[in-house]
Amino acid sequence: MGPFPRRVDWGSQTSGANGEYLLDRDRLNSHLQTAAQIAGAQIEATTGSLTGRNVTLSDGRSFSAPWILDARGRRSHRAARHSAGFATISVCGWYRTARDMDPGCAISVTPEGWVWRATLPDGRAWAQFTCDARSRHSLSERLLAALRRVLPKTGDIRLVTQPMGMAATPVLPAPVKDLSCLAVGDALSAMDPLSGHGVFWAVSSALAAAATRRTLVARPGAETEALCRRYLEERAMATYMRNARVGRDFIRLEERYSEQTFWSDRADFPDETPSHETVLRPEVRKGIVVRAGLVEEMEMLHTPDHPEGVGWYGPVQAAGLWRRIRAGAPRAAVTAEHGPGIASIYDQLRPFAAKASA
Repeated sequence: MGPFPRRVDWGSQTSGANGEYLLDRDRLNSHLQTAAQIAGAQIEATTGSLTGRNVTLSDGRSFSAPWILDARGRRSHRAARHSAGFATISVCGWYRTARDMDPGCAISVTPEGWVWRATLPDGRAWAQFTCDARSRHSLSERLLAALRRVLPKTGDIRLVTQPMGMAATPVLPAPVKDLSCLAVGDALSAMDPLSGHGVFWAVSSALAAAATRRTLVARPGAETEALCRRYLEERAMATYMRNARVGRDFIRLEERYSEQTFWSDRADFPDETPSHETVLRPEVRKGIVVRAGLVEEMEMLHTPDHPEGVGWYGPVQAAGLWRRIRAGAPRAAVTAEHGPGIASIYDQLRPFAAKASA
């Protein structure tokens, strides 16, 4: 559904420049399960525990497989690796207001945390209140108090359903010990919801696991296993730290409540490192990429515009192109070989080459 207008009241600014699409989570889950069954999966609607490559269901049945994906989210046994000195919870639930509200989304702050709200065209409204886990108040009391603070002009607010609480404390990625049993999403490492990358992380970590599996099958051996382990661990840690730092930067923007426990506890987590790397001039470093569906190590070009590194500009290997430009290759010769589409890349990199040779 959407797009719906999105209003943000954070720090010293109020903005309505962006929009959001909304998706019913139950419908998404149903679609994913149907797609999995069409692909040949067998759905077991139950709980279970994982030991190595063995799964034991609650009814006592046991399964084993040559390859397992652990996608149990924060409920995974790995989800005990909190690296923060605080505990966070998100309290979620449906609510209604006495006065009708226009459809749309909003993010607001309170002394105790921050609230994301979505109002649907049929009048239903959903809220997620992210706050400190420690409190003597019930989930309903906490959610209602937050809504009344951010919606002072809507009249009476009542909860339509009993709210649920979900753990939202950042969880560090664990070392990859068994390449035949890979965790993905929050089971691998859980992000602070403030970074806004939870769904992206869930999907991208699953794609990384699939690339790892293909690589292990295509190029079996100890060297491949070591490369794949490095790929998964470095990728998970880099993503985790970047998202944690993005969340920290958002926390620091909100100065009205900087002395309150929720905000002060999180203002220095995880460290003082900038959320994104700064590269002043092009440099070549080795990095791990996925090429043609397989994991491999190659030279990557890091630039001010792409500090995390670029492997290719289309079909052109980035590090090799930079070396040609730095060596003085004429623009006409480069575009004649690789096509006119590479001309803009040449123009971006050439000034750095000129400075290097000056």
